[in-house]
Amino acid sequence: MEHPVCIPIIVAAGKGCRMGTAIKKQYLVLDNIPVLTRTLMVFDRHGPIEDIILVIPKDDQSYCRKNIIHPYAFTQTIHLIAGGDTRQESVVNGLNKACELTHDPAGCLVLIHDGVRPFVTPDLIERLTDTAVQKGGCIPVLAVNDTLKQIKSNTQIHKTLDRDLIYRAQTPQVFCLDVILRAFEYAKSTGFAGTDDASVMEHAGFAVYTTPGDNANIKLTTPDDLILARHFMEKA
Repeated sequence: MEHPVCIPIIVAAGKGCRMGTAIKKQYLVLDNIPVLTRTLMVFDRHGPIEDIILVIPKDDQSYCRKNIIHPYAFTQTIHLIAGGDTRQESVVNGLNKACELTHDPAGCLVLIHDGVRPFVTPDLIERLTDTAVQKGGCIPVLAVNDTLKQIKSNTQIHKTLDRDLIYRAQTPQVFCLDVILRAFEYAKSTGFAGTDDASVMEHAGFAVYTTPGDNANIKLTTPDDLILARHFMEKA
């Protein structure tokens, strides 16, 4: 795959309950621009991308067109797709749309990204796609600095884990479209629910490789994350 088509699938179909805000966390505003708009902007400005798939709650299409997309000068086509009851279902909906946009799934990379990670950088996207072209799948990871304990159900420590072998996964997670489709089909047939897209690939027996992630590429999940996000913006 020398010059792959790259299609981002931005997953923003969740309710964001842990944020504790009146509106969904993907629609919260950072410095006058919605979080989800900021995420879209990064991919909109990335070289080889022509189409962006945005997966949102099924009743939010009008809201997103009016408040997330139309006020901003996007250069790429943004396709709004309704999400499912779970993140895994939402990703499948996005993958099916990607199939409609390309006639060659084997020559296409999908970049599956959390809509509430607005600080992803072009450099990270580039490293991920370069590795995925060669290997078929790549995700960003971060080393763990704290000592890790496995706990029993009664809160007693079971054992200490080797942190040198454990990493935190981020997004975007980048895969060849034809391969990730097969992985999700296998997950459905076996009743497997993955915690991220790489786990679906692993369950199907496909190798996934890694590249160093970015500490600033945070997922906005709780109010504390918003404080950190504003700190990153002040330093930028």
